[in-house]
Amino acid sequence: MWAWERGRGRYPVVKLLYALVVLVLATGCSSGGTPIRYYLVDPQEYGVESEASNLSIELVDLQVPQYLERFQIASRFGENQLVFSDMHQWGENLRKNLIRTMGVNLGRLLNTVDVGTPENRTASKPDYRVSVHIARFERDADGRVRLLARFQVISVASDRPIQSQGVELVSDRSFNSANYSGTVSSMSELFSVLSRRIATMITSLETPS
Repeated sequence: MWAWERGRGRYPVVKLLYALVVLVLATGCSSGGTPIRYYLVDPQEYGVESEASNLSIELVDLQVPQYLERFQIASRFGENQLVFSDMHQWGENLRKNLIRTMGVNLGRLLNTVDVGTPENRTASKPDYRVSVHIARFERDADGRVRLLARFQVISVASDRPIQSQGVELVSDRSFNSANYSGTVSSMSELFSVLSRRIATMITSLETPS
């Protein structure tokens, strides 16, 4: 009688373990939803064919609004409203990404390897110091990507006044709210244009007046 009771008590335990295994497997299958996708604003290829220069550039700082410091990619939705995507995120802090990309872009545009940034200091004394302030950089409610920024260039070795310029750039295309790949690609292109504007100003300062 005791053996029968012991055996009978074992079956509910087995059934419970079986149910737990099924539950874990079901949970694993159901959790395989849409994965989080990660993006970066990448440097651009410019095809510059000029000779290598000895210019030393220091990107002193690049500032972005606090709402762009979040890993979730921001978009405008209606007037005065932002939305953040949990499924589409930056692969790293956007400000650090932009600093590194700006350094690479300026190096390629000016054909110099001597570009220092807050993330990658250079031992050289800079010929020019660059500061960038970004006021807006996201997909707008109309689907177009907008970049609103201001930058200044300081010629260290000369007595030239500080040169500054405001920039407002808008993508040619509009992107629907689900097209994050196209949105980020457009952001890379607009950021490339901003880099070119800065490089053009530095080149103009290099040209004797």
